[in-house]
Amino acid sequence: MTSAASPNRVTWIDAAKGLGIILIVLGHLASVEEPSAFYIYIYAFHVPLFFFISGLTLKPGNKPFGAMLGDKARTLLVPYFCYALLGYAFYLAGYAAASAAGLSIEQFGYGPWRPLWGVLYGTLGEGRLVNTPMWFVVALFCTFVIGYLINTAVRPMALRWAMVLALAAAGILASRHVTLPWSLSSALVGLVFFQAGHTHARLGRWPVTAGRAALLCVPLLALTLASGLNGFVTLADMVLGHPLLYLVFAFAGTYATVLLVQALGPGADWLVWLGQSSMAIMVIHMLIIRVVKVALSAVLHLPIGQLETQTLPVALTGVVTAILLVPCVAIMERFLPWTLGKRRVAA
Repeated sequence: MTSAASPNRVTWIDAAKGLGIILIVLGHLASVEEPSAFYIYIYAFHVPLFFFISGLTLKPGNKPFGAMLGDKARTLLVPYFCYALLGYAFYLAGYAAASAAGLSIEQFGYGPWRPLWGVLYGTLGEGRLVNTPMWFVVALFCTFVIGYLINTAVRPMALRWAMVLALAAAGILASRHVTLPWSLSSALVGLVFFQAGHTHARLGRWPVTAGRAALLCVPLLALTLASGLNGFVTLADMVLGHPLLYLVFAFAGTYATVLLVQALGPGADWLVWLGQSSMAIMVIHMLIIRVVKVALSAVLHLPIGQLETQTLPVALTGVVTAILLVPCVAIMERFLPWTLGKRRVAA
């Protein structure tokens, strides 16, 4: 791709990330105990979308393995540990307050050490990772490193795909018997979407014209609407339903999203800023949501359970969260870029 085309490519990738991060935030506002049809729909593809986008940017062999590893440690592991530990600090403050008041609160029933161990272990469940979206950040690190190695060391495309599918199958099988560290089972399934993104980047299939994107987007959106056939899925917890159906609906939703932002053209420009700030939004939004829910629970005299299941409280939580995200993200980007894996831009 020529340098002249690069800005367009980056723009639509950022727009896709922007739309994706909106879906991620929406997916954390309400309870998933009895997921709505909308939740079943977005959970079918909103996380695979980010693995796919990451694959689009892979350039195997572009730099030595050690240099790549250092870059990814800076851009993914630094944010992971910074904001996973921030989540732990939130938990510890709540735990200390509950203990001082003599209260027994389920959310703080794991003691002071298990959530800290969870930061090192990097996988959801059993009190680990208070800032739950951080599982994705560490999983993406694993996916990127594995994908880099495969695409650097293996020449034939068919063999690359065979290895990727075998690793994904191994991840699914392992998840049924053991909880692997650093969300490795999820990372191995995400590798399928990562490899698909890289394959498309190599073939030079995108971006396409707005008209063609719109034409292709409609049937894919329609197919994704049938994702209820596979039930509610969540890659974070390795709840995939039927693996083949999971892949079908995840790819349909992923491609539909990418094509949609291309079909919108300049109409998707507002999503670009969100995409460029997607790491900041990813790592902080869940903590904001939890603070907002506690505050609204106190003000409205409603238990948090009702805030997560009733439409108006869920909508109010979303509005307040969106308002608070703007200054929080601006502060993080301006004053704490290193925590997001970014280098400070010279004035």
